[in-house]
Formats: sequence, structure tokens, C-alpha cells
Amino acid sequence: MRGRALFAVVVAIYLFLLAPLLIVVAVSFDPTDAFRFPPPGVSLRWYAAFFTSDTFVRAFFRVSLVIAAVVSVAATVVGGLAAVGLVRFLGRRRGLVDTLFLTPIVVPEILLGAALFLYYSRLKWETSVAGLVLGHLVIAIPYVVRTVSAGLAGADRSLEEAAMSLGATRAQAFAKVTLPLIRSSLVSGAVFAFIVSFSDINIALFVSGPETVTLPVHIFSQIVWQPDPTIAAASTLQILLIAVLLGVAQRVFRLRVTA
Repeated sequence: MRGRALFAVVVAIYLFLLAPLLIVVAVSFDPTDAFRFPPPGVSLRWYAAFFTSDTFVRAFFRVSLVIAAVVSVAATVVGGLAAVGLVRFLGRRRGLVDTLFLTPIVVPEILLGAALFLYYSRLKWETSVAGLVLGHLVIAIPYVVRTVSAGLAGADRSLEEAAMSLGATRAQAFAKVTLPLIRSSLVSGAVFAFIVSFSDINIALFVSGPETVTLPVHIFSQIVWQPDPTIAAASTLQILLIAVLLGVAQRVFRLRVTA
């Protein structure tokens, strides 16, 4: 009896968390433009409208996807190196530095976006892809640092020392021994960095320009000025992409655990 009650509570929590997403997905198949739930029928009308809209296609594939990919790679490299420095060289003294790395995700993103806007304005830096990438790196790197740091903390350093005792250099031992051990952490950090960049709106609202309008910013503007279920279709595609990436990260983690 207690097990059934606990199961019911878990199901209720999941429904509460996922209900908004399920409603968005359902509305995206509505053949009308009334935003009705449940929809009276099933239609791909709004997905066709999405792929025939230059603004939606550009915001999704040419801006958000490209920027998120660049941020994912850059954040993984920078955050991974920072994690190595924190774990391997600072050790127990890393508390303050570790806290500083977490600061960008503690500060409300709307304030961080405003601060970046003022900073870019003072530098007379016009809105560009580079400015948006740097802004997203600020909020993506902390996730990589935490993820990779956890992986390094769980890696047995004696294996790396054994490789060095057999003639490998420190760099070779790290590349051939430690990197495979923290592969799942690196992949997870890259996925989180991608998701953070791809779904960000607070920073993008302040530092994006006419040529760098991301998908979340475009969806927001459409909701304010011209709402139609194409927004739901775009949001569903975004949810699908993020779900696939999370599935890949989970798959890599399971392979690491069972290896």
C-alpha cells in the first residue's frame, strides 16, 4: 500500500513538471489557430509554417544552433582545463576559486544580461555573434567546471602515475589514461553547455542584434506581437532536440558505468 502511494506521488510530480511541455506539444498539432487543448484534430500545418518561415529557420538553424555548438565546444575546452587546474593543482585550497566559477549561475541571468549590455556599450562593441557567444560562455562554463571536476575527483590518479612510471610523459598519461575515464563528464558538460546556450533568453535579449536573433528571443517577440501555433511547433522542435541530447549524455554515462 505504501509503495502504491509513493508511486502515485511520483507520477503526480512528473505530471506537474511535464504538463506544460505536453500542452505545448499538443497545441503544435492543432489544425486551427485557436491554441486549444486538447486540439480538435491532428495536423502538421504549423510545422510546415515553421520550415517555410525564413525568420524561424534562420533563428533556429543559423543562429541558435550554430552559437550553441560553438559555445559547447569552447566551454568544454575552457571549463575542462579550469577543472583540471582546480582539482589537480589547487586541491583543498580551491574553495574560493570554485565559488567564483559558480557566481554566474547564482546571479539572476536578467541582471547578468543587463551587466553585459552595459559592459559592451562602454566598450562600444556592437551586437554580434562573438558578443553573444561570450555572454553564453559566462553561464555555460560553470556547468562544465562542476561536471568535469566531479569526474576528475572520481578518477584514480594512481593509474596516471603508473603510466608515467612506464615511460609516458605527464601529457601522454593524462590523454591516454585520465581523459577516457572522464569522457562521460566531458560529454555531459558539453551537452549542458549546449542546452544552456540554446535555450537562453535573458542574456540574448540584451546582447543580440538584428542579425543574431536567437530562437527563444524570436519566440518571445512572436508571443508579444503576433501569437500563432507556429510558436508551439518551434518550441516542440526545441524540446525534441534537447531531449535527444540528454539521451545521448545518458547513454554515454551508462556506457562508462558498465564499461
